[in-house]
Amino acid sequence: MPHKINTIILDDEPSAIENLESMLSFYDYINVVQTSTSFNQLWHYLQLHADQVDLLFLDILLHNENGLDIAKTINETYPSIKIIFSTSEASYALDAYDTSPIDYITKPINAVRLQKALTKIRQIDKHHILKNNDVKIGIKNKNMIDMVNIDSIKLIKKELRHVKLLLTDDSKLTTTETINALFLKLKAYGFVMVTRSIIVPIRDITAIDYKQSTQRYTIQLRSQLKLPPISQARIKDIKSDLAAFDWII
Repeated sequence: MPHKINTIILDDEPSAIENLESMLSFYDYINVVQTSTSFNQLWHYLQLHADQVDLLFLDILLHNENGLDIAKTINETYPSIKIIFSTSEASYALDAYDTSPIDYITKPINAVRLQKALTKIRQIDKHHILKNNDVKIGIKNKNMIDMVNIDSIKLIKKELRHVKLLLTDDSKLTTTETINALFLKLKAYGFVMVTRSIIVPIRDITAIDYKQSTQRYTIQLRSQLKLPPISQARIKDIKSDLAAFDWII
C-alpha cells in the first residue's frame, strides 16, 4: 500500500477549500485530514496532531491574518510540515519563497500546475522514506530470502555471473537476483545505477568529478569506495535519476 501524504488546508474561502479538496481527491496518495478557515482552527488541530501532518496548503490573503507569517510560525514550530502556497496574488511569490515552500500556486488552480506541485512533494516524501532505517528489502539467495535494511547497503555490484551486496558492516551477500531486478526494487528508495553493473545509494554520493583529459565522469562516495569512470551519455541518465530526489545539477 503506497504511503499516504497527510494534508491540511487553510483558506478563508470555503468554496476554495471545496475546490482544492475535489482536485486532490484524484490523487490516491493524498489524504486530506483537516481543513480550516482560520489560523486558530489550524493551530488547535496541529497542537493535537502535528506529528501526523505532512503537507499544508496555505492561502496568503486571509481575513485579518497573513499567510506568510503563518508559514514562518509553522516552519519554526513544526519544521517537518511542508508548505504549498495557494493564493490569488502572484505578487507575493518572492516574499513567499523566504519561507522555503515546496511550491507556489496561483488561483484559480490549474490541474496541470497542481500535479507538478504534488510531484515535488511526493519525491521529497520518497526521500524521507529512504532515510527510514526500518525499511527492509528481501534479497533472494538460492532457497533463502535475507531481509536487509536498506540503509545498510553501500554498493551492489555484478561480478561475472553473481550479484553481490556490500553492507555498511563490510559484510557481503550474494544474490540470485539480477542487478536490473534489484534496481527496480530500490530505485524508489534513492538508489541509482551508475553503470550496468553497479548500484549505489544516492545518499552516499558526495561529488561528481569531470576529467577533461578523458572526457569521463567520476562519482565520489562517502564510503570511499572507488567507482569506474562514467561516460557523458551515462551521466545524463544518472542526473535524471538524481533530479527525481531534488538534486539540481
